[in-house]
Amino acid sequence: MRFPSAFVGASAFLGLARAICFFPEPADQICYNANGATPQNLDVREVAFIARYLRAYQTQAVSQGLSPFWRMPLPDADNCAEWQVTTKGGTWALAKLVGDDAAAVTFNDIANTIDGGATGAQVDQSLTHCGTAGGQMGVIVNATDPLYSSAEFVDGGYTNQGIVIKLVHAPSDKLINQIQAI
Repeated sequence: MRFPSAFVGASAFLGLARAICFFPEPADQICYNANGATPQNLDVREVAFIARYLRAYQTQAVSQGLSPFWRMPLPDADNCAEWQVTTKGGTWALAKLVGDDAAAVTFNDIANTIDGGATGAQVDQSLTHCGTAGGQMGVIVNATDPLYSSAEFVDGGYTNQGIVIKLVHAPSDKLINQIQAI
C-alpha cells in the first residue's frame, strides 16, 4: 500500500500486516500530504526525539558490544511485514522490507533518514521535510560507514538496500479494538 492510514499502523501493531507484496513500495520520498495520501498529524518534536533516540541507541549498543544494526532477516520480514522500530508519544517509526534479500542498516542511517542530519539540503532529503504529514522513504545509507564492512554485516549475508522507513501516527484505541474484534 503506497499511503498508510491508521489501519496500516494498527495492522502492523497487531501483526496483521503480512501480505504478498506484488508491487513493492518505492524508495523515493513520499510525503503523506501528497494527492491521495492521508496526512498523519505528527508532532515534529516526537519525530526529532525518535531520530536522537536512534543515534543514542546505536552509540550505547556499540559501547556495550551489541549490534549497531536494525536487521530484517528472511523469512521473518518477508511479505510486506511492517515492523515498529520505535515510538514516541503518538508517532511511530516503522520499517518495511521491500527488497528480496535480508537487509540491515545502522540505527544512525535510520536517524538520518528521519531528520537528515546537519544541513538544510540533508533535511530536505529526509522525512523531516514532510513535516506533520509524515511520510516514507528508503533508508539513506552511509555506504562508507565501516560497520557495513564488519563481520556481523558481511557474514550475516545482509544488504543495506530494500528497507523503507515510515513515520505514521499511532492508531486510535477505538480502531485497535475494532480490529481485535474481527
